Amino acid sequence: MRIFKRANSSKWWVDWTDQKGHRHRESTGTNDKKLAEALAAKWQQESFLEQHFGVIPDHAFSDALLRYGQERQRDNPVSYKASVKSRLQRLINKFGEMNLSDITHAVIRDWMDERLGEVKPATALRDLSTLRAIMNKAFREGLLAQVPPFPRMKKEPGRCRWLTVEEEKRLLMAAKPHLRALITFAVDTGGRRSELLKLDWQNVDLARGFVAFTKTKNGEDRSVRLTDRAQRVLEGLEPKESGPVFTYRGQAIKDVKTTFDKARKRAGLEDFRFHDLRHTFASRLAQLGVPLYEIMHLTGHKSFQMVQRYAHLAPDFQERAIGALNAYGTVSAQSA
Repeated sequence: MRIFKRANSSKWWVDWTDQKGHRHRESTGTNDKKLAEALAAKWQQESFLEQHFGVIPDHAFSDALLRYGQERQRDNPVSYKASVKSRLQRLINKFGEMNLSDITHAVIRDWMDERLGEVKPATALRDLSTLRAIMNKAFREGLLAQVPPFPRMKKEPGRCRWLTVEEEKRLLMAAKPHLRALITFAVDTGGRRSELLKLDWQNVDLARGFVAFTKTKNGEDRSVRLTDRAQRVLEGLEPKESGPVFTYRGQAIKDVKTTFDKARKRAGLEDFRFHDLRHTFASRLAQLGVPLYEIMHLTGHKSFQMVQRYAHLAPDFQERAIGALNAYGTVSAQSA
């Protein structure tokens, strides 16, 4: 085993060859020679135990979280910034001082009990899923001998609050002009709030009647055909070559939480959020008989399960199913 310093570096490095003839060269990350020697001896011992006895050396949870976070940020920076980053911060605050092997079923269960006393079950479930993803990745990479069993949590049914035509009229009348345009466009395109607020005129094709939502939550671009009403909304916003589509006093709208909540209250709408405008888009399509598979692509959902919540709104899905069974029964009776 050799400890050395590279040119232009104050850190000590370790170079050794294990019993299988594999060469290892790593930085200790320290300029303290005694600490570097201790780290080198520890690494060499761990390498020996892993090779001969299958003992996986312990690793810090923070390192595994960092590797997971870097992968998520690289694969989908929009989703990472919107939600993943905050969940990782909560996890590092809770488990940052632990090693991976310290995170047992009992530790996870106690943490879930704690979270359920602080937040809604859906939020706790997302935190739990992120922790499981980090542990699974660590296991695949050989950093963890086994993933502990995770406590089971019942997933709440997907929310399906949508506007009736009368409710939509009240909401539009209660909204200020810049918000009214945004609400109308959301109902007729199914765009997520983040997709709408960052929509640029460069991605609007009024001649063909299409808009493209780029860098979406699921990491894929999505084109949506404009309704006549959505087209009129855009034409009334003074189209440009580039720049934000939805503005207020010449500046891009950053958020609508406060103004939307005021409009909602004035309209007398209970239990309604901006995201429910997207549910309204999908629900109306289902009620008009548009197949769920097509709705999935129009909304940009990655899994069919996400649009299953709209299945009961389809006007004739039960009639088709029962009709098929009736026909089968008639054929069977004739064959008997």
